[in-house]
Amino acid sequence: MRRATLFEIIVSAALLTGGLYMLHEGLLNNSNVSGPVVIFGAVCFTLSLLVLAGAVRSVLWHRRMLRHASPKRR
Repeated sequence: MRRATLFEIIVSAALLTGGLYMLHEGLLNNSNVSGPVVIFGAVCFTLSLLVLAGAVRSVLWHRRMLRHASPKRR
C-alpha cells in the first residue's frame, strides 16, 4: 500500500472520529454555539467519508493494476 493511501486512511479516521464527536456534542448541547458545532461536525463527517472512499478506490485500482501487470501463467 502506498504511503499516501495510508495517510488518507489515517486522516479519514481522525476526521470521522472528530466529526461524530462534534455531532454528538452539538446535538446534546442547547447553547448558542451548538448550531455551528453541528454544522462543522457534519462537514468533517462528510469530508471523512469522501477521503475514505477515495482511498478505497485508490487501493482497489492499484490492486487491479498489479493483477493485470503480472505475467499470465499457462
